[in-house]
Amino acid sequence: MSDQQNLTLLWDDTISIDEAMLSLLRNIGLSPLPVNIHTLDRIEADISGPAILHLSAESFASLEATIGFIRKLAFEAFSVLRIQPHQIELGMEAVRLGFEEVVVDGTESRKTWERVIEKAATSLLKQDSYVFVDETSQHLLALIERVGASEVNALMNGPTGSGKEVLARLAHDFSPRNQGPFVPVNCAALPESLAESLLFGHAKGAFTGATKNTIGFFEQAENGTLFLDEVGELPLQVQAKLLRAIQEREVTPVGSADTKSVNVRILAATNRDLRQAIRKGVFREDLYFRISTFRINVPGLRERRDDILPLCNYFLIKHGHQGTDTPIAPDALGSLLSYEWPGNVRELENVIQRAVVLSAGGQITSQHLFFDEPIFAEEQDSIDQFNVGQSGQVGVATSPQFGAGPSAHEPGTSREGLQSAMEANEFRVISETIRNARTRKEAAARLGISERTLRYKVSRMKDRGFDIPKKRSA
Repeated sequence: MSDQQNLTLLWDDTISIDEAMLSLLRNIGLSPLPVNIHTLDRIEADISGPAILHLSAESFASLEATIGFIRKLAFEAFSVLRIQPHQIELGMEAVRLGFEEVVVDGTESRKTWERVIEKAATSLLKQDSYVFVDETSQHLLALIERVGASEVNALMNGPTGSGKEVLARLAHDFSPRNQGPFVPVNCAALPESLAESLLFGHAKGAFTGATKNTIGFFEQAENGTLFLDEVGELPLQVQAKLLRAIQEREVTPVGSADTKSVNVRILAATNRDLRQAIRKGVFREDLYFRISTFRINVPGLRERRDDILPLCNYFLIKHGHQGTDTPIAPDALGSLLSYEWPGNVRELENVIQRAVVLSAGGQITSQHLFFDEPIFAEEQDSIDQFNVGQSGQVGVATSPQFGAGPSAHEPGTSREGLQSAMEANEFRVISETIRNARTRKEAAARLGISERTLRYKVSRMKDRGFDIPKKRSA
């Protein structure tokens, strides 16, 4: 992991560096190595592990050439571009094209490079965060590798939070298109009135506010991969045009009579049963067969329990336990392994992030673990969600509160008070979000929950005497 050793900093030797800067970089955990960027291929084999690559904007003819150079490297690199104070627009363009950090010559400080290290550690760690320890996951990895290399369109079906986008990125990395862009699109978040324009682009004057020709996601993904997440949420009208774009490999921008050829590989994902959606008439059968040349079922976290602890280690490093050898106590490990994880990897990250805050940097015990409440208490028996308490007894979690088993309400502990405080804080966040959103649907999207979950939480707020704010006036 990137936190176990100093990060190598490959420093473009066209950028001057003095002893004071060298000393500062070494003190904060970097190993600076001045290199000739244009002969970097001669030492690539000697670079072990990921690195930070610090380039000058003057070293290449264009930003596009610089990005092309980075993509051809044989090792993982966090890219930092140095610009001059008068090149702010160039810096903004660099970020748009894919540079992960920009520093302005003559203005950087210790905090600047500490921020670079923090971002680089998380970014480079993410490259190693594909956890395939469980046997089920290893079979899935082998399948992703074969499907990725084949370039067929593929549909990933699995529960929310199970890692479908991670797998799609991995399939792209395994494909012959890995030097091209990977463009993820959350179809559920596309405004219905703008979905067509965002996917296929629009011509100048196509509608009010269309002041110039704009390319859509298809053209942005040229020679790469377009990932359509939650594809089942697309309106039927857009589905018809998406079918033609995939079938004919061409798009027609809104307001234009001209078609444009596109060379894009389609990966899609859904947590819905699209066959049932077809029977209900809300998803096109012909589009289903176009995007599902190969179907990949993504298992939930409860079906690959050997991945839980490696994922915990990843989230501990990501959220603040760098350098800790044994951050999780045995009783906490037991609770993590016995829980059913209805929210999958996203829920696991939430639990670990809360535990990091509550443990204040110390060892995480079961007292620091607060599991998310059941989404629908009345459906708890059908969920069959089991929790293990300190006594080792297994039982159905019938209380819609945070906690892992009987220990959540043991006398003499402060967990009830802590729970009440956390719940009150949650209700305040929900109230503020509803107050500033135009609709309940928008509020749910901002909170990262479904509308049905929001209704459930609002109902609980009313039961506890909280005032429910009215939505913001349009």
